[in-house]
Amino acid sequence: MAKRKKTAESPIGKYILWAAAAVFVGSILWSMWAETLLPLIRAGDMRAVWLHVVGLPLILGGTAVFVYGGIIFVRDTFRAFGDETLLQNYAAIKAKQASGQLRWQNAKILFRAWVPGLRWLGLGFLLIAAGGFLINL
Repeated sequence: MAKRKKTAESPIGKYILWAAAAVFVGSILWSMWAETLLPLIRAGDMRAVWLHVVGLPLILGGTAVFVYGGIIFVRDTFRAFGDETLLQNYAAIKAKQASGQLRWQNAKILFRAWVPGLRWLGLGFLLIAAGGFLINL
């Protein structure tokens, strides 16, 4: 039976990360309230308040989706470079023994790996754009 590391026995690091995340999210929410919504409420512009109440979470959610898409994109790119066909084609291309077909085959492998991440990136961009549009109406 493997011994557990001393750091794995005390979950203090996990609590520190959760506390840091809570402070980060709390600071964003406080900023939204104190610097954006409260001045709009004081000015009596309820239309702008509601547009910001919808638009700001869209921007935040879109940013999270965009970051997730970037992670998926990079992860799948590294997985694609572990593909045996891609590596064989790359060796042939580098040795100048390749036809254009091998280059296209590699491009297809990479494109298939990139599509899921690009979908998430695109969705995140659309959410950010929609939120930005709403808060600027």
